[in-house]
Amino acid sequence: MAGQQKFPGSADLNKKVAFAALHHQDYRRYFLVSLFSTMGDNIEHVISYWLLVQKFRSPFLGGFAVISHWTPFLFFAVYFGALADRHDCRRVIQASQFLYATVSLTWAILFLTDTIEVWHACVLLVIHGMAGVLWGPGSQLLIHDIVGTEHLQSAVRLNSPSRQMGILFGPAVGGAMML
Repeated sequence: MAGQQKFPGSADLNKKVAFAALHHQDYRRYFLVSLFSTMGDNIEHVISYWLLVQKFRSPFLGGFAVISHWTPFLFFAVYFGALADRHDCRRVIQASQFLYATVSLTWAILFLTDTIEVWHACVLLVIHGMAGVLWGPGSQLLIHDIVGTEHLQSAVRLNSPSRQMGILFGPAVGGAMML
């Protein structure tokens, strides 16, 4: 531009790096772990929901599965966000992953022993929904700790495709596993 003085190397200062957050090794790990966690969650949805339909043939339980998954986000997201703000968000994430794993293990035991009842399913579905809402805010806060302010926008932009790929590929993998 006319009237602006150019300094040696000034072009480098304003140059944006594509996918800058991926230049952080810890963010690359976070990106993949988040992708596989979301994918695992969706694999579990497909398999557990299918087994519930086969076992109980209950439209009520099908509706309850969806409501129990998303209602906690509506009512508890702000509170769990405050929890992640006040405490180490890595511990909050670990707690949510522990809940996810416990629910998945319990599904497996109940289905393999053919001892599952409707009330078991309802309790597990609610715990699973709570684990999801517990995980969300902590995982979003963690990216700032990983990449810092400089690459935060890049990390936030990359977070969405990671989640969406997990949501897309999880049911496909779950369906393939059932075949």
